Amino acid sequence: MRRWSLGILLPCLVWVSCKKTEYLTVPGNKAPDYHSIPTIMVENYVNRVFIDLLGREATDSERNERVAYLKMRNLSLAARDTMISFLQYDTVYHTGDSSYRHACFQRIYDLSKARFLEGASDPDIAQNVGILEFSITVSRLNGDSVGVYAAKAEQDKYRNILNSRWKYRRNMISYGDMCAAMLNNAIYDQINMNSFNYVNATFDDLFQRRPTQSEFTNAYDIIDKNIPRSLFGYWAANKNEYCSVLTQCPEFYEAQIRWTYYVLLQRQATTQEVINLFGNYSRTKNLQDVQLQIMKTDEYAQFR
Repeated sequence: MRRWSLGILLPCLVWVSCKKTEYLTVPGNKAPDYHSIPTIMVENYVNRVFIDLLGREATDSERNERVAYLKMRNLSLAARDTMISFLQYDTVYHTGDSSYRHACFQRIYDLSKARFLEGASDPDIAQNVGILEFSITVSRLNGDSVGVYAAKAEQDKYRNILNSRWKYRRNMISYGDMCAAMLNNAIYDQINMNSFNYVNATFDDLFQRRPTQSEFTNAYDIIDKNIPRSLFGYWAANKNEYCSVLTQCPEFYEAQIRWTYYVLLQRQATTQEVINLFGNYSRTKNLQDVQLQIMKTDEYAQFR
């Protein structure tokens, strides 16, 4: 079955969003009653949130505190929202985590390295920076300014990966910028050798699909020949610009919503679910809010 892209659906979405909102009152409609949810299910929900956000289970005290908080508020969506946001953004020091915010953003960084770089470790990436430093020294001794420039450029690409972790945590870059750094380095090039494989890999890793023939032809010219071409309505003439276009276009935001649904719920998002989150995410570029909206649902909590 063909999966319709938001590129096709957006005109309809814009038309609908311009209409006056009308609310339908359903007689006898009541808010869900969660009093019958067993405590063990609430504990499982809290543990699942900790694992997905921080990469670890909650301690006994953390679990008991959150379970009590949720049950006192009848497991309301507002209470779940508060609990999840606290784990995403709290900056108070916690042993082993530095802070919940630090652990949460580290988790996204680690998932992204697994997604794009086969889990390359930070020490291995840093070692490549050191190797290139030696190459720079040799090139300088030989009077090879071109070699110095090339090695420094490669160093910057490795540093962009490492720096994306703390820059993202400090809101200095978006998640798209982090993804661009993951795509534009020698590690990704080695995993996806030659321009043909590189183009296909970037589309597959970012959009979970292969490029159309037109997209592939234009992308190949950009990557392999540095010829200016148009992609997703933007122009690019080299690999840096190509990675920026892919991680800033509307399909990127759609694809990251789908990716987050799959990571958290192990299923594909419906078109309506993507539409519900697309407008806010494409405007704010806040991946944490996409996580929050999914993680506070009854489906994720397994309360239904």
